[in-house]
Amino acid sequence: MNETYTFTVEIYTEALTITGSYDLPLYRRVSDAINSRLHRFITLRDAAVAPLWRPQQSQRVPQLLVDWSNALLVATIAEPAPPPGLQAPASPRDAQPMMFFTPVFALRADFYKRTDMELVSMLSEMTDDFIALSAVSIYPLQGGAPLARTFVCLNRHRVQALYAVGAHLAHAPIPASPIESSSVLPAATPPPIAPPPPIPDIETATAETPATDDPV
Repeated sequence: MNETYTFTVEIYTEALTITGSYDLPLYRRVSDAINSRLHRFITLRDAAVAPLWRPQQSQRVPQLLVDWSNALLVATIAEPAPPPGLQAPASPRDAQPMMFFTPVFALRADFYKRTDMELVSMLSEMTDDFIALSAVSIYPLQGGAPLARTFVCLNRHRVQALYAVGAHLAHAPIPASPIESSSVLPAATPPPIAPPPPIPDIETATAETPATDDPV
């Protein structure tokens, strides 16, 4: 019998709040599952959907299909224990507090930056659709109490601005030109041009010119 790992997730779009049970046949983090791009729509069991700013109008349904691409963020509310002996390979990373701004929320969270890359370079080269964040505080831009979540997947394509908290953000690298400056030979320096001789003074030239006999 195949074991199923059930996560309770909370999904926010620009208009909706959605909660439900998300089943995975193999254990992995929710960020790994949604970044795999295997399915655009996923199925939630025992789901609830409500307008973003009116959670009291929640409607419960036994099953709900959700489009990942419209999600601003996905929070993990509860997750199963990992299988015994599971060791997830990961490169060394440092926790960097960050502020992210989306059309609806501002988030303060820990972003795990690789130790061998600058923050701007890592963000620029990222190919995952969702950024994994920990220790997240979610601030609704229209007002209201902030939300605290342990683990959140933030849609990278919906981030409008960001900054590192308590750290200097290096300048973004400048794209190289099609022809690198190192491959262009320096232009040859032309030889110096001698200045023209001075124009003699007419009176001085006449006085210094010896007289000649008149041929007549």
